[in-house]
Amino acid sequence: MKIAVASTNGKKVDLHFADADQFMIYEIRDKEGKFREMREKTSLHLDNHTERWIASLDLINDCKAVLCIKIGKEPTIELRKLGIKPIELDYAVEDALIECSEHLLS
Repeated sequence: MKIAVASTNGKKVDLHFADADQFMIYEIRDKEGKFREMREKTSLHLDNHTERWIASLDLINDCKAVLCIKIGKEPTIELRKLGIKPIELDYAVEDALIECSEHLLS
């Protein structure tokens, strides 16, 4: 299963969902996360907060979960409609992936 991670450096989950300009995509298998790709938002300037989180939805619509430090109510509702589990946490990426895989695979 694919997991999107909002991180500036790949070491720590440290971005708000709407503010993430990129998402690191990991494949989870056997409780282990393997980096697959980086997905970046368009370089067009998005003024509106709603535009920013909608652009994030479009980037990760094939993922089962998204890990971020914070996420608003409206994006949470829309993610759930897409079958994507929003997970807020402040962890190292490696630890977050382990925690996420244990929760999602159980």
